[in-house]
Amino acid sequence: VLMNIVFRLKELTFIFLAFAIPFSVALTNILIVIFTLLWLIEADFKNKLLKTSSSKWFFSIFLLTILYLVGMFNGEYHSDLFYVLKRVLLLLLFIPVLTSRLSKLTIEKSIYVFLFTNFLAAAIAVLINLDIIQPLFSTASISAFLKYNYHNILLSFSSLLCFVLYVKSKHKFSFIYLFLILIYTLSIFTEAGRAGQLTFNIFFLLFAIYYLKNNVKYSLSIFVFLLIVNYFSYSNSPIFKHRVDHLTHIVKHDGKKKNKKNKEKDIRYVLAESATEMVFKKPIFGYGTGSFIDFFNQYTNASYDIKKHKTPHNNYLYILFEVGLLGLIFFLSIFYYQIRELLHKNNQNWEVLLLPLFMLILMFFDSYMFVFTITVFYIYMYKIFKISFT
Repeated sequence: VLMNIVFRLKELTFIFLAFAIPFSVALTNILIVIFTLLWLIEADFKNKLLKTSSSKWFFSIFLLTILYLVGMFNGEYHSDLFYVLKRVLLLLLFIPVLTSRLSKLTIEKSIYVFLFTNFLAAAIAVLINLDIIQPLFSTASISAFLKYNYHNILLSFSSLLCFVLYVKSKHKFSFIYLFLILIYTLSIFTEAGRAGQLTFNIFFLLFAIYYLKNNVKYSLSIFVFLLIVNYFSYSNSPIFKHRVDHLTHIVKHDGKKKNKKNKEKDIRYVLAESATEMVFKKPIFGYGTGSFIDFFNQYTNASYDIKKHKTPHNNYLYILFEVGLLGLIFFLSIFYYQIRELLHKNNQNWEVLLLPLFMLILMFFDSYMFVFTITVFYIYMYKIFKISFT
C-alpha cells in the first residue's frame, strides 16, 4: 500500500513538473528534490541499476562527469569550477527520471500541462508586449515567467511538438494544436530570444522539406506560414527587426557593432573567436574545468560584463575549451546513443528525432545544456518521448 502511494505521488510530482519548468526555476528545484526523494523511498535499486547500466548514453554521461572532475586538476585557472560542476552533475538527474515507472496516462497529462503552461506564458507575454497589462516582474530580462531566451526556447519546442501532435492526431479538436502554435509564435517573434526564433524557423523549414514528398499541402502551408511570420515580424516587431539587422551587420563586418561610437566588437563574436583560437593550442584535454572566464579576462583586452557571459555561447566550443576533444566526444556520444535508443523500437517514427536534434542545433547558439531550465526540460522531455513516441 505504501509503495502504491509513493508511486502515485511520484506520478503527480512528474505532472506538476510540466507546469513548473516553464513557470519557475525555484518550484522546479523543489519538485526535482521531491521526485528524487520519492524515487529513493521506492527503493528497488537493483532493477534501477540494471536499467541505468543498460543505457550506453548514461555511460557517456558518467565518463563526461569523471572528465570534468579530473579537469579540476588540469591547468591553473578554475574560478568557475562550482558553476560548471553543478551543471554537469545535473545530468545525473537522468537516473531517477529514466528509471522511474510512469503510466502512459501520466505522460499524456504531462504533455498537455506542459503545452498549456507554455500557452499561458506566451499569452501573458504577448499582453505585456502589447502594453495591455504591466510586466509581472520588475526585471527587464523576464518575459512572463522565465528569462526571455529560455521562455522562447520552450515556446519554440512547444510549437514543434504541437505540430507533431496535430499530424498524428485524428481527433476532431486537433485544430487546437494549430491555435496554440499561433499564440506561441506571437510571443516568440515579439521578443528578443534569437535561439527560439532560429530553432522555430529551422525546424519548421525541415518539416516543410520533409513533407514535399509525402504531403505537398502540409509542405506548402508551412512555407507560406514561415514567410508570413518572418515578413510581418520584421515589419511590425521593432525587437525582431533590430535583432535581424544587428546580426546581419555583425556577420558582414567581422563582429563590429552597428553603433559607431562603440568600437568594441560584439561580445558573442569576441568570445567565440577567442575560444576558437585557444582551443587549437590545447585541443585534447583543454584548459581545465571552470577555466574559460579566467583565460578570456587574461588574454582579451576588452571591457565586457563577463557576469552575463560566462561561456563562449556555444556548448560544443565551451566543452572543447575546458575538457578538450575527449570531452566533446563523450558529450556527443550521449546524443548518439539516445537517438539510437529512441529509434530502436520503431525506426519509422521520425518524430522521435525532434527532441535530440532540437537540442543539438540549439547548443550552437549558446551553452544551453549547462542552463538549469533547459537541461531539466531536456531530461523531462526525453522521458516523455521514450514512452509516448516509441
